[in-house]
Amino acid sequence: MSNNAVQSHFQMNYQESLAYISSLEGRGWRLELDRMEHFIDVAGLRSYVTGPEKPKYFHVAGTNGKGSVTAFLQSALVSVGISTGAFFSPYVLDPRERIQIERELVKPDDFATVATAIRAYAELMDDSEFGGVTEFEFKTAMGFATWRRAGCRAVALEVGLGGRLDATNVVAPAACGIVSIGLDHTAILGPDLESIGGEKAGIIKPKVPVVVGEMDSAPRERILARAKILDAAVWRVGHDITYDSDSISTPAGTVAGVKPMLVGRWQMHNAAVAIGMLHAGGIVDPRINHGINQAAAPGRFEIRNFRGHPVILDGAHNGPAAVALVQTISQNYPGVEFTLITNMLAGHHASDFYQPVSSIARRAIIAPIFNVRARTPNEAQTELAPYFDQIDVLPSISEAFLAARGPILVTGSNYLVGDAIRFLDSQ
Repeated sequence: MSNNAVQSHFQMNYQESLAYISSLEGRGWRLELDRMEHFIDVAGLRSYVTGPEKPKYFHVAGTNGKGSVTAFLQSALVSVGISTGAFFSPYVLDPRERIQIERELVKPDDFATVATAIRAYAELMDDSEFGGVTEFEFKTAMGFATWRRAGCRAVALEVGLGGRLDATNVVAPAACGIVSIGLDHTAILGPDLESIGGEKAGIIKPKVPVVVGEMDSAPRERILARAKILDAAVWRVGHDITYDSDSISTPAGTVAGVKPMLVGRWQMHNAAVAIGMLHAGGIVDPRINHGINQAAAPGRFEIRNFRGHPVILDGAHNGPAAVALVQTISQNYPGVEFTLITNMLAGHHASDFYQPVSSIARRAIIAPIFNVRARTPNEAQTELAPYFDQIDVLPSISEAFLAARGPILVTGSNYLVGDAIRFLDSQ
């Protein structure tokens, strides 16, 4: 397809780019790869995705921990001197968090330039047999175009939903990682851990090594069976990859002095997955530990302060993540009771999430999420009712903070955490 389509299209500015991308949200998710495969061909991206121009893609799936693993990969790759791109899903504060170069957000003008180019090709898709692209497909293609434009030779690539049919699953990776398997998005990915493990295992490619995190036996066996069919080498955390308080060992070597800045009981495990993926993908370098230690990600057990009390911000939104979050809070703040500020997008299991959270918070404040998939206040209140002594519904995140007393926990949605951070930054 000629580049004339790009050159003839009206150049959007940054705000126009965001508005156009938001206009695609109503198309929802489409878990199929045929359209995405055609889209990258139409947009002239094939060579960078699977062909001779392709960078080392480190493809990360999992129910929980995949954002942290992606952040570790990104930071480690930058620390060893490789021009690096990264893709995160979803963003917390800024839409540009999704597509990064080195450890930096893409400049607004560059974002707009790429969005304009990809929009031209996306509109060509509208009248194709595949139909118009979704928001996530569009942003995935934007990532490929951005990283190629910047000359990135490695990309830390986080799956959006599932794996097998996720739009990111068009790449030819250097290594794959499946961090964890838990019950989430069961209406889409399957009713049990084994089914969900099968969907995540869909990122495994023939003869491409895969790192598998600690998980229940049923999904693990499903993943191992898929790897065997594809002759993909498997490195398991806790088996082939081991870790202690400050070092991680893989079949390719040991990385010492690992002290992640990211807080949480699972972060050494997540760092082990990341280092395993790097080693399996041929990146063995003594500077990896510096990158792991410097990795940062907004809204992952981020601690702030409001009116002299701690505020914990965490984007957890499913049962296993809630259990891990409560364990970390209990270790760092033993016996402390929090006021919970929360809400959740549709599609997550509220009961599995709020039952463990209620052990450290008896009062809940429901704040709005401005997203097409947000639960209504009445839905949220009904779902929280069995677990909390007091539930208040307030019309804004600022009013929720002003009504809270004592230590505050904000969790249930990355979008809500982003709103909370913006409020705290304004104080």
